Amino acid sequence: MTYSVVIIEDELEVAQLLAQYLLLPNGVAGNQTARQSLRQGQYQVVGIAANLSTATGLLQAIEPDLILLDIHLPDGNGLDLLTDLRRRSIKSEVMLLTAAKEVETLEKAMQLGACDFLVKPLMLNRLDQALARFESRQQCLSDANEVTQSMVDTLFGSSEQTKAPVRLPKGVDQLTLKKIIDAFKEHKKTPFTAQQMGDLVGVSRSTARRYLEYLLEAEQVSADQSYGSIGRPERCYKMS
Repeated sequence: MTYSVVIIEDELEVAQLLAQYLLLPNGVAGNQTARQSLRQGQYQVVGIAANLSTATGLLQAIEPDLILLDIHLPDGNGLDLLTDLRRRSIKSEVMLLTAAKEVETLEKAMQLGACDFLVKPLMLNRLDQALARFESRQQCLSDANEVTQSMVDTLFGSSEQTKAPVRLPKGVDQLTLKKIIDAFKEHKKTPFTAQQMGDLVGVSRSTARRYLEYLLEAEQVSADQSYGSIGRPERCYKMS
């Protein structure tokens, strides 16, 4: 799939850099990643405008898949152009480029449906991430026959990576928890008492028991009663 792009940027060097990166990512970035290699030839820059009036005329003639839009232009504000595009129901996705760091600018960009917001000076790896998300959305819409939850998650950026991190209770730290989980994974189907787990990961019996009980409550492990040599019951924990 080839995507048409219009670049609206008053700094000639920035506009040329963007165009070159879209057309030939390896020519700008140096070492070409696998994704950049796949992207080569995927974009067609169909127009470049250095001011608002030129951009307005250009976008009355063509409707590109993607617009890279600078906010501060010599003869106006890029957000005004975006407002006009939305009023005209132009479906092009718009990535805003700006040196402005005001929260109000970001808020307005979000309200107007900008798909991304890139702060200058531009970082090519951040641009690459934005393009990857754009491609994912376009592919999702192209392939879809009906709305599904996975489709919605792709379009709105919902994923396991964007979920808020789980807050651990007091006395449970991520590093030790990972050691214990890794120990279970390494010794699959092997049950451990708190003492055995503590010896394995280098913590005390009481500390190991605290982590094991946390995992039990989180339903990541199961527990059975075990009886030692003197008949004293003790829990044995096993990865679920």
